[in-house]
Amino acid sequence: KKIAGKVQPTLGTERNDGISIKLSALHPRYEVAQHARVMRELVPRVWGLCELAAQANISLTIDAEEVDRLELSLDVFEALAAQVALHFPQWSGFGLAMQSYQTRALELIAHVIALARQYKLRFMCRLVKGAYWDAEIKRAQELGLPHYPVFTHKHHTDVSYLACARALLDVPDAIYPQFATHNAATIAAILQMAARTGAPFELQRLHGMGEGVYREVLKNPLVACRVYAPVGAHRDLLAYLVRRLLENGANTSFVHQMA
Repeated sequence: KKIAGKVQPTLGTERNDGISIKLSALHPRYEVAQHARVMRELVPRVWGLCELAAQANISLTIDAEEVDRLELSLDVFEALAAQVALHFPQWSGFGLAMQSYQTRALELIAHVIALARQYKLRFMCRLVKGAYWDAEIKRAQELGLPHYPVFTHKHHTDVSYLACARALLDVPDAIYPQFATHNAATIAAILQMAARTGAPFELQRLHGMGEGVYREVLKNPLVACRVYAPVGAHRDLLAYLVRRLLENGANTSFVHQMA
């Protein structure tokens, strides 16, 4: 309601503030083994948030989870998309966060594009590199899996991110792409690709990060940037803060090299 109170009704959904929600934070047993319970209990709760967002003309993004919850998230996403198509077909603010470090990232994008066309909607898709790498690697090792579900080299994730970015920019009828990155080389590549396709898009950064590079990027008034800020008490945000610390540590050598 606080976000909706500052909305400018004359602007498009992509020009207004929005909210990103984590499904695992809204249900105590957000796991595949509890699929029926999640669909029965969580979907109506999230739909209530979607209704408020649609009526206020703001965006609502379902945040990314660990790999083993992806299919569950997609089932929830499709159930909600069907409701959006039925009740708010003109609302283009419903979306999903995607992680390029997953080895099936391109297949995920193809699936979401198919859903957009099936339900005649336009989704907002937030492309990130991924924030659970250590946990994904450890889980795969503990389970003795034959392969990792994520790329194990940073440059592979970087290449995957650009491939995913191109796939998202190629379908402006189905997707409004949102590129979340603090990597200067990645930002430059996206700006080049977007200039060639002419597709609308936005860049995103986390509050307190990437301020220097975006200060330069946003000298171009045609480039839009959304700033993500976490909301909640310290207890609720502890896991988020730990992931950001790990991300900062992983980026340190890159920052020094670019400098």
